[in-house]
Amino acid sequence: MLKKYFLASCIACILFSCAKDNDPETPEVITPEEKETISYSDKLIKNINVHTEVNTVNIFDETLVGVYDEENHKDYRSFIDWDNVFVDSVVWHIDDVLHYNTRTERNLAYRGITFNKPGNYEFNLLLYKDSKVIKRSSLTFRAIAGKDFFNVNWENPPASNIVGQSYSYKKGYRIDQTYVKGLYPYSYVNLYYGDEFPIQTPEKEKEYLMEVAQTTFGTPKFVSAQNKQAELDDKYTMLFKNKLNYTPVAIWENGASSIALVGSPKDAIETYFIIAEPKY
Repeated sequence: MLKKYFLASCIACILFSCAKDNDPETPEVITPEEKETISYSDKLIKNINVHTEVNTVNIFDETLVGVYDEENHKDYRSFIDWDNVFVDSVVWHIDDVLHYNTRTERNLAYRGITFNKPGNYEFNLLLYKDSKVIKRSSLTFRAIAGKDFFNVNWENPPASNIVGQSYSYKKGYRIDQTYVKGLYPYSYVNLYYGDEFPIQTPEKEKEYLMEVAQTTFGTPKFVSAQNKQAELDDKYTMLFKNKLNYTPVAIWENGASSIALVGSPKDAIETYFIIAEPKY
């Protein structure tokens, strides 16, 4: 009997010793303050999302994208405590249009976006940690030239002469659009130069603006590569009431507008822009 008890004791001791050896290491003690901070950051990252009021927009019209806490703010309006979101950078990105790292900025609530030409675009808000994307929130946009000429409606013209701006971060350019009131109103778009976009050659300007115009209005009806300059000059004179000192390079027509890519001044071109007038 004693022998049986002895054997049972030995077996129990061995089992207890093995179980002890397989016990996990004592976990690191996390104070309540640390636990709350870590969980708060993780929760914010999980709940961050983006929102816009309108997904189909006219190019040159600014649309706003906002960031909100989708769990606690169904109205899309909330303050994100970025000081407690433990990420290395926050990037706003649309291919060819926008790439902006705002982690060092204080205002990360929203950003205005314009599109340099019609098309379908995907917006991404990217949160980076240790060079990896740990959160992606996305929106899709459709940019259109839905008014008579870019975002000008000849029947209901804009109150301001400055109509809008658009950008291409990848190609570096910014385009400004202006509306000019008068007996014969017209609107034009031209490249804007600044620290981030140095002055281009006239030929480069023509290339940029031709790409924008063709994407928007299609193949021109008249173009200098196919038509004699005298033919373009005559067509331009017939369509446009404002007799400005320009040399037409390409001409488009649609139901509401006469449109031309022109060089100025006529006899010694220094710059290019796109001009349009209402059809008469």
